[in-house]
Amino acid sequence: MNIQIIGIKQLHSTLKKVADATMTGQSFLVVKNSKPVFKIEPIKSAGSKKYSIKDFSTIKFSVKNKHLSKKIDQIVYS
Repeated sequence: MNIQIIGIKQLHSTLKKVADATMTGQSFLVVKNSKPVFKIEPIKSAGSKKYSIKDFSTIKFSVKNKHLSKKIDQIVYS
């Protein structure tokens, strides 16, 4: 894990860049007067699952209306 050290003034002036870098996995240690104050690090998403095409292949509709897909398209795209 790569932690970048930045000062509070630098954090204040580059907050958006720090936030964007944090979203890509970068961590920051914020210092004031050469002393660590706090750490900024990405949130670890607990429980979030990424789905694949294989996961969606198991989904089946149990509706007897064979024109359901067309009706859904009309509602969504009209």
